[in-house]
Amino acid sequence: MNTTRTSRSPGPPQRRLRRRGRFLLIAVGLATALLISACDTAEQVPWDTYSTGLQDSIDSATATSNCAGLQALLTAAKNTSHAHEKATGFPNDALVSYIQAAQARAGCPVGSG
Repeated sequence: MNTTRTSRSPGPPQRRLRRRGRFLLIAVGLATALLISACDTAEQVPWDTYSTGLQDSIDSATATSNCAGLQALLTAAKNTSHAHEKATGFPNDALVSYIQAAQARAGCPVGSG
């Protein structure tokens, strides 16, 4: 009496897909962490070159998970970067990174910035 045994472990193609999926998940996680930590601290933004209360507006929108408000602030920061740099010598790069990190902390959808 011959019985056929089936393997409980997935075959080689399934193993490769699982391994590739894990690798991609780890890579995306690391990239996200690096992007968020690249320039996400308030100390890196030259706040004295912006209007009073801007940091409070960003932090308040973050605390309340106001993704639409954060997106509006991000859009404004991107659109005024050149003019801000001409006026102050600083582009809005640090501010943009700070707002993007705020979006991540607030749980806003990826790609909203």
